[in-house]
Amino acid sequence: MTFEAKPRRFAAAVLLATAGLLVTSGPGATAAPGATATPEGTALLAPAKCADYGWVRVIAQSLSMRSGPGLNYPPVGPALQRGHRLSCFPVEAHGSRYDLCGYSGANGWIPIDRDGNSRRDAYVPSTCVVDD
Repeated sequence: MTFEAKPRRFAAAVLLATAGLLVTSGPGATAAPGATATPEGTALLAPAKCADYGWVRVIAQSLSMRSGPGLNYPPVGPALQRGHRLSCFPVEAHGSRYDLCGYSGANGWIPIDRDGNSRRDAYVPSTCVVDD
């Protein structure tokens, strides 16, 4: 690898991390459904982006919606089961990292419109849902 290739790869990783879509693999990490396993230290894209106002489907066995974009926010409503379809807004990147649904170090959160009022009513981790 040349010296010039490293800054480009680093710039791509920074761009993905800023968008909340970068997840790195590590020892013992497994790929989530729909993801490709990669060598340790390489980037994976989180499954869902929810471009524009769209739909995502839950891939976790059970998933709690949160009142804000982070695990420090309390759960909202009943837990969702695998296959549940949600209307959503585009993925947002937020500071604290989480290890969920087979990904480590993710920070992407999908705002959910759970009431059908075109407002952000709850959030789910982007690694636990896929675009539908």
